[in-house]
Amino acid sequence: MSEIRGAVRPFCVAIDYDDTFSTCPETWGKVIEVLRQAGARVFCVTFRRPDMVVTDFPGEVFYTAGRLKADFMHDLKQDVHVWVDDRPELIGENPERRRFREILNEAV
Repeated sequence: MSEIRGAVRPFCVAIDYDDTFSTCPETWGKVIEVLRQAGARVFCVTFRRPDMVVTDFPGEVFYTAGRLKADFMHDLKQDVHVWVDDRPELIGENPERRRFREILNEAV
């Protein structure tokens, strides 16, 4: 049984590759396995281009080719709950969250 409770959609974790997963792939592999056993969907989202292939990540890899990661994943309709990244500025802000924040600011 999943340890993830109350999620209204699949709980997704995106892990960066360069200087994140690549720094200790064995440890990250164990963390990924624990997350998956708890019911999470875990994948890699990298700033790399598709021709810069990641071969050692245990699962699906998304290549943004220099686009902000949140925008890229949103366009693919891939929801991300948790981002693990050494360069959070490359994630950006989910467009839906950005619009929600704008609506809240307009209401004030």
